[in-house]
Amino acid sequence: MTIEKLQKLKLSAVQPDALQTAVKELLADYEETSDKKAFEEIAKENIEKVFSMVERLAPDAIVKEQKPAKKKAPSKTVKKELDKMTSDIKLCRAKIRKFNEEKRKNEPKKPKPMRHTKIKGHFISIANLIPVKLKENVSVQKEAERVLLRAHRGIMNAYKMNTVTTEKGLDAIKEKFDKMEENAKN
Repeated sequence: MTIEKLQKLKLSAVQPDALQTAVKELLADYEETSDKKAFEEIAKENIEKVFSMVERLAPDAIVKEQKPAKKKAPSKTVKKELDKMTSDIKLCRAKIRKFNEEKRKNEPKKPKPMRHTKIKGHFISIANLIPVKLKENVSVQKEAERVLLRAHRGIMNAYKMNTVTTEKGLDAIKEKFDKMEENAKN
């Protein structure tokens, strides 16, 4: 039994509401997790239980079978089974959360972007704002490059940033405009 069968279900046809909620929670947890195979292994038993309940109580929810919709009132045994499965699902969700937390702990944390990197990125994004009609006009590109280089240098000097990082930003802006010139000429 795989999660794909649950994904193919018509959720609106799944009755009773507790079963529909259980299916939705399993699918939501599956979408949230980054390691799909591990989720399927951890939640395999719950997936099978939920699908067997769907087969018994809401066979019209299964896409392959096209039977007329019949609403059945949940019996006491069904309610008991749903209550048991609810606790199983909660345990499964807790296991998945712990697994994801451990996985995140093992992954290296991304360093915050440096100030000069952010500034460089913003100036390059400004270069991307040249209107489509003027992108092929080399004189407009040269003027925009000159203005952006001067503004970048001015901001870096105002923030008293290192000249090496300033040069990296200037080189990145020049490279961006060189690419734009090549595209305009081709």
